[in-house]
Amino acid sequence: MIVERLKKCFELNEPIFIDEILEIMQDYSRQRVYQMIAEADNQGTLIRYDKGIYYLPLQTEFGQSVPSVNSVVCKKYIKNKGNVFGIYGKYVIDLYFLASYQVPNVIEVITNNESRKIREINIRGRKVVLRKSRLPITNENVEAYTLMELFSNIDMRQYKEDKEIKDSVFKYIREKSITRKDVLSLADYFPAKTMKNLATSGVLYELAQQ
Repeated sequence: MIVERLKKCFELNEPIFIDEILEIMQDYSRQRVYQMIAEADNQGTLIRYDKGIYYLPLQTEFGQSVPSVNSVVCKKYIKNKGNVFGIYGKYVIDLYFLASYQVPNVIEVITNNESRKIREINIRGRKVVLRKSRLPITNENVEAYTLMELFSNIDMRQYKEDKEIKDSVFKYIREKSITRKDVLSLADYFPAKTMKNLATSGVLYELAQQ
């Protein structure tokens, strides 16, 4: 019963959170839902991934597939069902814009789905740092927010000396159609140094052309 319902709502190998299961099975008592989850887990039709996280198993030619920690973090803290509510933090931003080749061991996220300023959690042995967003992150402001976050932490000396970094930033602005208005609407929520860095980087001029 429980697996059949979940299959109608979720893909195989997609992280499923306990709150989602309880909502789908709300015509049953909480105790009964947990009993069905345990039964399905014992049968191997619904697998426990971590505390409060499950998935419908997917068999491949290499064996049973397992969701990645990144897929769990993305669904819970960044984006789900087309709605954006977070971004990856400094380490991943550096990887994207600063041409870093070192993949971070720690996943850092800035998200609406965190009430504390900063908190560390562990998902399947992987350290995840959660930061509360400065203002609600939405589908409409996520690109501008990412740009502002970059210039809140960027090494301006490195930025000015490395043409590849400048090119990647300007390419991002053009591809995402970020405007000066988009950035200025977020300015009050970021440190003064963010706008100062933007002003000295030439980015504000680029934004004015959008």
